[in-house]
Amino acid sequence: MAVSVLEPSSENVATAADCVRNGGVVVAPSDTNMALTVAPDHDAAIERVYELKDRPAHKPLTLFVRDPGDWRRFGRHDDPAVVDALVDAFWPGPLNLVLEIADDSLHERLRMNGTVSVGCLSNPVWRSFADAVGGPVAMTSANRSGTVPDDELVDVETAVAHVGDGADYVLGGEPDDTTRASTILSLAAGDAAEATVLRQGDVTVERVENAAPLRVD
Repeated sequence: MAVSVLEPSSENVATAADCVRNGGVVVAPSDTNMALTVAPDHDAAIERVYELKDRPAHKPLTLFVRDPGDWRRFGRHDDPAVVDALVDAFWPGPLNLVLEIADDSLHERLRMNGTVSVGCLSNPVWRSFADAVGGPVAMTSANRSGTVPDDELVDVETAVAHVGDGADYVLGGEPDDTTRASTILSLAAGDAAEATVLRQGDVTVERVENAAPLRVD
């Protein structure tokens, strides 16, 4: 039986946050897709996400931080000013940055080849939720892997249909003004002035190059 959708009241946000802190799995809003959300250091919850989503084991989750400056806790770059320029321009917002790992204690499901994907969201429901959690969360879109293209968003109805029967809660509150999944920009390989788009979202190459001294492929 699919889980019921919670209205994003203060009480329900606190309930969902308590669930995550205690090792549960919540479907929460982001700036783009509804997303399976867990504590980034809770093994059982992370494995539940992979099972619910049928997510390939080699694909890591993304780490989302409440404070844009917290990218420095988890990632590093040869020219931190480049990352700061992107953060100033686009965070909070639908841009995920792939960086070299700075925190060796990160869960293996948040790592890939010495990198971590970090984001920071503007969705007001998510920000209240993150405040209540009191730390970063790990997230991935709330759909079965490979079933929703990047130019379509996973809404509440889709999330409930795909993974609702395995989540503890679904917290409502969909995004505004986004049309597709977040842009993923890798800053983790090659020259410090180069970047690679791993997934194209609403944040375009032109906007990235206007914001920071980067050559983007």
